[in-house]
Amino acid sequence: MSELINNKQERINKMKTLIRKLHEGKAEPGQVQHQLEALLEEADYSDVFAMEVQLIEEGIKEEEIQRLCDVHTAVLKKQLDKQETPATVPGHPVRTFLAENAQLENEIRSLRSLFQSISEMPNEKDASILMHMINAHFNSLMDVDKHYRRKENLLFPFFEKKEISGPPAVMWGKHDEVREMMKNSIEGLQNAKPISAEEATAFIQFALEPTLAQIEEMIYKEAKILFPMAVETLSDTEWYEIYLQSDEIGFCLIDPKDEWQPKDLQEMPEMTASQGKIKLPSGTFSVEELTKVLNTVPVDMTFVDKDDTVRYFTQGKERIFDRNRTILGRKVQYCHPPSSVHIVEKILQDFKSGKQDEANFWIQIKGQFIYIRYFAMRDENENYLGTLEVSQDL
Repeated sequence: MSELINNKQERINKMKTLIRKLHEGKAEPGQVQHQLEALLEEADYSDVFAMEVQLIEEGIKEEEIQRLCDVHTAVLKKQLDKQETPATVPGHPVRTFLAENAQLENEIRSLRSLFQSISEMPNEKDASILMHMINAHFNSLMDVDKHYRRKENLLFPFFEKKEISGPPAVMWGKHDEVREMMKNSIEGLQNAKPISAEEATAFIQFALEPTLAQIEEMIYKEAKILFPMAVETLSDTEWYEIYLQSDEIGFCLIDPKDEWQPKDLQEMPEMTASQGKIKLPSGTFSVEELTKVLNTVPVDMTFVDKDDTVRYFTQGKERIFDRNRTILGRKVQYCHPPSSVHIVEKILQDFKSGKQDEANFWIQIKGQFIYIRYFAMRDENENYLGTLEVSQDL
C-alpha cells in the first residue's frame, strides 16, 4: 500500500514540475503534453485534483490556476480521456448533473448548425432571422447558471468541510467567466439587428463560439475530474442532503422526475407535526394543505423574487400557460421571447423604483380571453420583495 501511495505522489510531483514550467512560461503546452504522456501512463482524475490542491498549498494563487486550468486539462487530456463517467442511479444528483450536460450539448449542437447555415450565406445577405433563433438558444443556455449554482452552493461546501477548497474555488471562477461571456453574448445578439451574414459570422467567431467552447470545457472537467472525485469523496448521506435542496435552486434544461433515497442513509431526525406547519399571521397550514389551496384558486400564479428569479408557480387543473420546474431558479427575462423582454424589464424597473405597483394586460389566445396582472410585493417598510403574476381566463 505504501508503495502505491509513494507512486501516486511521485506521479503528482512530476505533474507539478511540468505544470510549474507552464505557469512560469518556461515551456509550451505541446511540449509539456508530450512529456506528460511519456511519463504518466497511470495518472487519473484524483492525481489532477491532488495536483491543483498541492500547487495552491505551495503558493500558486487560485487566480493563476484558474487562468491556466484549461491548459492543464488540454495537456492531461490523454490521461483524462481514460476516466469513465461515474455510474449512478436515477435521481442521484450526479446523474442529474450529467443529464443537464447532455441537454447543454444538444443546445450547442443546434447552435453550431445555425452557425453553419449563416457561414454558407452570401456575405451581404440579411442573417437577422437566424440570429434571432440563435438568441433563443442562448436564452436557453442561460439555464447553465442553475447547474453552476447547485455546484457552488450545494456540492462545493462539502469539499470545503473536508478541507478541499482550492480546485472548487478555481472552478467557481471559471463559472463566473462563463456567466460574463453569456451575458455579453446575449447583449450582442439583442443589439445585432439587422445584421449581414458577414457581420454575423464575425460575431459568432469572436463572441459566440468562444462562449460555447468554455461551456464544453466545463462539461469535460465535470465528467472527467469533478464528478468522479465527488462520488469518491462524499457519503450517500451528504449526496442526499444535496438531493433534498436541489429543488430550491432549480434545474438546467430538464425537469427531473426520479426520486432517490440511498439505502444506507444515516438516520435523520423526523419532522414533528409542529415543524410541518406553516404559520401565517391569520392561521396555519400544512405544506400539503397550502399546496392544495394555491392550486385550487382559479388563476395561474407565478412568483418572481426581488432578484428577478422565478421561485414558484401554481399547478392548477386548467393551466393557461405551460409551466414546468425547469423555469425555477431562472431569471424571468430569459423566460420571455426577445421581442417582449423590454416590456418585462420596464414593469420590473417600475416596481423596484416604486413608480407603480400594478400592471394589467389582456390577450386573446386559442379562443380564450386572458387577463394578466402583475403585482409588486412589498414588506411593511415598502421594500420590494418580488412580483406576483396572476393570469385568469375570463
